[in-house]
Amino acid sequence: MRTMPLILLIVLLSGCGDSAPTMAGGKPVGHWVQALRDPSAKVRKHAAFKLGNAGAADATVFPALLGALRDVDAPVRSEAILAVLKFGPRAKEAVPILTELQERDHDSQVRTYAAKALAKIRGGK
Repeated sequence: MRTMPLILLIVLLSGCGDSAPTMAGGKPVGHWVQALRDPSAKVRKHAAFKLGNAGAADATVFPALLGALRDVDAPVRSEAILAVLKFGPRAKEAVPILTELQERDHDSQVRTYAAKALAKIRGGK
């Protein structure tokens, strides 16, 4: 009878190791963070989308998306804007970059997305 509590304790403690990595789209978030550095703009855009869906579940996601806001490819920047908006109040940290994108980006879609994102973050429509 004494072995039962001991076995139960061992089973409970065995589950207290490293937790599984946060997943997005069937892959670890780290995969998508790395993919933001891929030479292919299509891969980087897809990574920004997946990271937006991962949200705040992993601490590396938001800083990676902030970096993607400065990507050389306009569709990647646009996708990163949409992803950042999924962070709710934390999206306010992106206001300086979004303001810069709204005012200076050469791509009209990026400027439009940035303006809409800023309005949403600031409590507008």
